[in-house]
Amino acid sequence: MTTFREVLDDECPGAAVPYVTSTIVHATDVINRTDDRAILSDAMRRELIHRFLADREWDHEYFQRASEQESFNSDIADLLETATWQNLTFDATPELQEIATVRDEFHAWLNAHDHLERGQMIAEATDILADLEEEDVVDIDAVLAPEFEEFVESDRRYLQNLADGRDLVCIAETDASIRRTWTETGPITDHVSFTDHQTVDATLPETRPAATAAYFARGAAGTDPETGDVQVLVAETADDELERIADEIEQVRDQHDIAYADMAVALKDGGEAVIEAMQALEQAGIPTESATVLGFGDDPAIRELLQVVYTLASESELDAEDAIAVEDSDLTDDLRTTLAEMNHLGEAVRTWATESGLKERIAAHTAPLTARTRFGNVRRAFNMADFLEDTEFIDATWTSLAEMLTRAHEYAPQQNQTSAIERDGGVRVDHVRAIKNGAFSVVFIPKMTDERYPGQPRLSSLFPQERVTRMPDYPGVSQVDADAVTATFATDSTASSRPVRQYHAEHARRLLAVGAATAMDRLYLSLHTHENTALDERVQPSRFLADAYRECPWLTDAGESPINTELAAEEFLLSRVDKALADVRRANSQDVTISLDDIETDFAEIQALLDDSGERGEQLREALHARLDFAAGGVRRE
Repeated sequence: MTTFREVLDDECPGAAVPYVTSTIVHATDVINRTDDRAILSDAMRRELIHRFLADREWDHEYFQRASEQESFNSDIADLLETATWQNLTFDATPELQEIATVRDEFHAWLNAHDHLERGQMIAEATDILADLEEEDVVDIDAVLAPEFEEFVESDRRYLQNLADGRDLVCIAETDASIRRTWTETGPITDHVSFTDHQTVDATLPETRPAATAAYFARGAAGTDPETGDVQVLVAETADDELERIADEIEQVRDQHDIAYADMAVALKDGGEAVIEAMQALEQAGIPTESATVLGFGDDPAIRELLQVVYTLASESELDAEDAIAVEDSDLTDDLRTTLAEMNHLGEAVRTWATESGLKERIAAHTAPLTARTRFGNVRRAFNMADFLEDTEFIDATWTSLAEMLTRAHEYAPQQNQTSAIERDGGVRVDHVRAIKNGAFSVVFIPKMTDERYPGQPRLSSLFPQERVTRMPDYPGVSQVDADAVTATFATDSTASSRPVRQYHAEHARRLLAVGAATAMDRLYLSLHTHENTALDERVQPSRFLADAYRECPWLTDAGESPINTELAAEEFLLSRVDKALADVRRANSQDVTISLDDIETDFAEIQALLDDSGERGEQLREALHARLDFAAGGVRRE
């Protein structure tokens, strides 16, 4: 939306600048103008669906058995959310019919308490536009809908009602849909009709990253644009791969003066995969940002707040087995008494934050971008406390807040946000769907292995794969014929005889194309060769990468990066010390010659980095001296 606003400011100056928004934000505005119900955040919705499902007795035998599994409620909640966003009517599969019944009952329960979830807003706003005088809620003369290739059926119904009687222009990009093609097959033109249709010829890619994206999308490699760079990073293990990415980020930043905010790491999946990548970069001293992951699950400020809430709930009915392991709080007796006597949870947790100096401690010990993230997480915790006070059907007690925060903390690594978080300054780390149409100078696409690209289609965590492929009304492409695969994708890169397998393989290849298209100057495709397991299994490179090597001659292998991060320096330094001492001993005992000049060169490179690392560099230098003393026998392990 920011990009469109900037472009339109130049094209349509003054009061004529159009109102730029998204479908969901516009629907929210329509609802706020006509409806007094409160819209639940992701955390609030997760809490309420958990409570709603807690004591439910399931009718279908499969759910009766599955409900004994620990992840059952979370899997059901995910499927209910998908069914809500798509506003589907399940009429073929018995299990999904019960899911539809649960969804409708949950929405009726929310409505009775003046709430609705975000997934309902498109459908609710569509009904509002159809039933009310449009002039009461809409003041526009025409509608322009870019990125139309991603409009699913519920979005299209909303757009049709919004544009009724007005000019409507929709712009779609060919071979680019990933969100819509997860739920329906074919090009968007197969699902809609217009009074006028125009096809614009594609322009030739101007850079090598763009040419690589075009190859992944359409399977045809053009001529070498001879501008830009596409390299392949290869590491031994998945951890080594993330370390190599961190090293390359620092090298590009130092040599080409590219800011962290102009780089992105695009992953196939969200949730845990995004958090894992963010943690690896942050351990290397690289700031990160994400539009889909909050970091709520590993935030020290939240762990500290949790311990305070557990302390205040300790005399209540909170089951100690439900508590997560956190550090002891520094809650004084006087402050504990003050908080316990307060009659509003939101005011109490804010009082604790003030009296304990939480804000000052976060600001003093974390980088600005990380501090901003932690402030945001603390505010979300405050909002949860306020929500309990404002919600009549949940007891506003320390026990309830402890349960709510615990669930939000535990589910944080697995759950993505459904709304964007505006944050900038660090390397963008997100799944491909979240950075589509973005523009970054440098983009990394990790884990280019066949296990992931294409990998196996993962349509559901609740049902076995074979069962899903027998559900004609499942909210995702679970049944498809060969003609539909051909109509949806321009590529043919798998020899699978099952059309549904081929469909999702081509969908994975399109994810690569969309991720690669966000790179303006440099694109890095990375992979690891072995799994970090006891068997040390060898990993197969992605078939798409193998094809690209043959068809795109501009792909090159990246050389070994110099040491650029503190983490890499620390690991290399300690390993290099051990190796140097071993070489010296071997020289004395085996009458061989070694070059101290080479060792001195390595240490000089590390020394230069430590000199620029301030207090952290001094700590690493002390660790080096301690290791040397230990190796020389001056320090003994007790």
